[in-house]
Amino acid sequence: MRSELLITLPALNEANNLSEVLGALRVSWPEAVLLVVDDASTDATAAVARSHGALVATLPFRLGYGGGVQAGIKYGLRHGFPIVVTFDADGQHDPLDIGPLVEAVRGGADLAIGSRVLASESYRGGFARQWGRSLFAGLARGLTGLRITDPTSGLKALGPRGQALFALSRFPDRYPDADALVLARRARLTITERPARMRPSRNRRSMHGGLGAVAYVFNMLFSLFVATTGRDLHRKE
Repeated sequence: MRSELLITLPALNEANNLSEVLGALRVSWPEAVLLVVDDASTDATAAVARSHGALVATLPFRLGYGGGVQAGIKYGLRHGFPIVVTFDADGQHDPLDIGPLVEAVRGGADLAIGSRVLASESYRGGFARQWGRSLFAGLARGLTGLRITDPTSGLKALGPRGQALFALSRFPDRYPDADALVLARRARLTITERPARMRPSRNRRSMHGGLGAVAYVFNMLFSLFVATTGRDLHRKE
């Protein structure tokens, strides 16, 4: 019987973490199809993924986190998976938190988000990250009325309409966070959250660390402006 669930993991040089992450996913979700999107890694990311029976999509050049997420969702959409889950490859997500998100999509949600803010025992990062998360949650709420507590969460479940939106060519593919939620709201998708117990990333690199955090804030503010003022995405391209 063909699986209804695709779990896609964008990965950049995650060879040291993938064995444990994929092993845990196999135990919790043996019926799911696992897809690792290798963002032009220079280590053995692709080989480790294949050794665990995962499908591998190797990008010809580096697209960044958002591009990797979008590539996996496009695969799920094109192959007719009713539900696609995006799951980080750095060990910060708990496979057990996928269940409530999948059930939310089965119950009619187009996009279900795993929120560390709603989970009392979840790792939430340092002050700067918590402040940034609150800032963009507030901006998203002001722009759309959505009360989303964790707009930067990489743990998401998408139904067919959510997948179709994330696959659009004009969808934000660098950091699909608060800007993606604004577009999803404008596209009239049904969006919900469920608690998710995040853990510290096992990868010392961070796309939101150091000067990258400053760049992220400015890029996200600009992307929010574009998402708010652009034409509606519920219309066909």
